[in-house]
Amino acid sequence: MNRRAEVSFHEAAEAWAERNQRWLSERFACWCERIEQRIASGDDDSPPAPPGDETGFEPAAIRIGALFGLSVFEREVLVLAAGVEIDTALRATVARAQGIPTGSPVRLAFSLALAVLPEPHWDALSPSGPLRHWLLVDLDATDGYAQALLRIDEPVLHSLTGVAAHDERLNGIAKLDATRSEDAPHELASRIAAALRGNRHALVMLGNAGQDASRRRTARSLARSAFAQFALRTLWVDASAVSAESRDVVEIARRIDREAALAGAGVALALDAEPSHHGVRLVGASSSPLVVLGSLTALQLADVPERKITRLHVPLERVSPQTSLPPALQRAADRALQQFRVEPAILEQALASTAAIEHEGAEAAVWDALRESARGGLDALAQRVASRATFDDLVLPPGAAAQLREISSQLCHRDRVYEEWGFGEHHDRGLGIAALFVGESGTGKTLAAEAIANEARLDLYRVDLASVVSKYIGETEKNLARVFDAAEASGAVLLFDEADALFGKRSEVKDSHDRYANIEVAYLLQRIESYRGLAILTSNFRSALDRAFLRRIRFVVQFPFPDEAARAEIWRRQFPARAPLGDLDVRALARLQLAGGHIRSVALNAAFHAAARGEAIGQGAVITAAQAEYAKLERSAGDALAHAGRVSR
Repeated sequence: MNRRAEVSFHEAAEAWAERNQRWLSERFACWCERIEQRIASGDDDSPPAPPGDETGFEPAAIRIGALFGLSVFEREVLVLAAGVEIDTALRATVARAQGIPTGSPVRLAFSLALAVLPEPHWDALSPSGPLRHWLLVDLDATDGYAQALLRIDEPVLHSLTGVAAHDERLNGIAKLDATRSEDAPHELASRIAAALRGNRHALVMLGNAGQDASRRRTARSLARSAFAQFALRTLWVDASAVSAESRDVVEIARRIDREAALAGAGVALALDAEPSHHGVRLVGASSSPLVVLGSLTALQLADVPERKITRLHVPLERVSPQTSLPPALQRAADRALQQFRVEPAILEQALASTAAIEHEGAEAAVWDALRESARGGLDALAQRVASRATFDDLVLPPGAAAQLREISSQLCHRDRVYEEWGFGEHHDRGLGIAALFVGESGTGKTLAAEAIANEARLDLYRVDLASVVSKYIGETEKNLARVFDAAEASGAVLLFDEADALFGKRSEVKDSHDRYANIEVAYLLQRIESYRGLAILTSNFRSALDRAFLRRIRFVVQFPFPDEAARAEIWRRQFPARAPLGDLDVRALARLQLAGGHIRSVALNAAFHAAARGEAIGQGAVITAAQAEYAKLERSAGDALAHAGRVSR
């Protein structure tokens, strides 16, 4: 809006406010005179007609009456109740007419309204009537409905006088966005507007709006743009703020609908990733056209049968730097932004911290800065693992090694395939990479995950099952939703160690616990499919996992127990070049039936043993450490340990 138009708008608003105040004052005087006549002479003639309206002027009372479908009598009840609150002369007259002692609180009696207002009807105070349904008046019917006392609700009073007001009972739940979108509408915003147009029961659901911060930001922009096409502002509603302590969700929904109507706004309701019962009820109780940021299942939507539901998906919008950058830094930022999703302010801060870096190091610096910025709250939900391993550190059969490199390649090039080449345009499912690493403990599954994350220069997070799985129904899904939502922004590699404990076979439903356990599995299937990054599941036994998971897993990599030649190679790689080595017989040590993880543990313990004795790391120190490892595993080494021990002597 330009300056001249803005000034003209404010002048028109001030002129309307003055005329509205004059209209109200005339109406108050009219009813004051009418009640005075009744007090003086008991006159029962028909009440006077409303004062004539100026051409092109609509008082707030007329507008409110049209908004909520009020009859002439109901509208004048609001006007009279408002006059009792703000007009001294009318309040004194009503007090005399109702026999209220001086100094006592004054409320409008319904009986007086029936006697003096036009076109009276008893059902004006019906619970289903607009005065009570929309909570326009508070009712005290202690002495019966004929003598019921009425008080206009405060936000309605302010609206009647032409003053913008917010219902304080919606604090923390609903907030009016005073800005209107002036940009050219996005094609999807026009589709949202088309679904809302002419249908007061419309419900537009942006199902993937809560997957990450970028999509939530885009969804908010789309909703604002769609409402702007009807010259409406946006009333943002946070369903998660309607807590278990909220006694009446239906009343909250009506207050939200009333707030939107009075403010000239459309309602955009944000759901959690796992909508609460109160959030679902809020959608069902609302009667406004809704844009819902989030997803509800068919079962949850069964409670809102009158709604015409339109399901849409929010596209991924890339954040771009707001300032011009040197070409090298711009290329580095473009590449990093294909992987990491950050808020515009965070992007600018990260770029500012790398602006002075030399050309050769610009790309790595920008990548690392955005990777750190995109972590968000993931550090509080999972354990970040320092990824220093490389593929050269792995000792695996050629087939398994090739699979790991293929996983890394797909992780690095998925944006080109899905977005530049269009493979991800039609749906979000199946775009993530899910890999299952199967093998005994110590065979290199976690080391392989580190190597993949290091190759792709991404963070690796190990999900702690103890902090995720809950005995309370529904809590496991909520915990996992928080992990996946946080990980979406960072594109991190998620590692679910011992995943068979969480992703196990779905059981036959025998009781409610089985039913909810199966729901957890189904939810994980959905989130793994839609997660845009790499999710790695590790398991000691492939047969322990549900077949439905295996169908949705793109890579299954077997980590076999290393044979003697592989164990010899693992032994050779355990000792750094700077470590002082004595006489070591690697071939003899390779006869020990130990996996790679246990070999690393033995080598490290042997180094500490040698350091304590001031010696080089020799065969004896290694054998001592190996004996302790076998004791820890409660296994017998057999002849191999004895043979290796003879070599040391």
